[in-house]
Amino acid sequence: MTEPASPAEKGSLTFFAAWLLLHEKADDWIRDALRRARETPDAARNEYQRFLVTVEQEKEALKAIAADALRNEVRELGFLDREAAETLRLEVDELRRRLRGLEDKLERVTGPGGD
Repeated sequence: MTEPASPAEKGSLTFFAAWLLLHEKADDWIRDALRRARETPDAARNEYQRFLVTVEQEKEALKAIAADALRNEVRELGFLDREAAETLRLEVDELRRRLRGLEDKLERVTGPGGD
């Protein structure tokens, strides 16, 4: 395998490798929990059910974190998501408006075409 070309590429590779490792380990842990739940008497199964519900809730919370991490990786690679592109467009529009205002003031002070 070739070395990553940039820190952003290295970060992306590390991110996806960690993602795959977490999925692999999560599958192992859930299979083990389900096996133990099946082997547990009915009275004690509530504990395993609570565990699985809690894991599901945590998974949903991590989805938001992963989405943020992916957005950051995309930005690091030089791409913008829609929200960031719109924010940047608005900032550029504001800067253009302010620059026109400064040009108008300068023209009033120096006269048209004046230096």
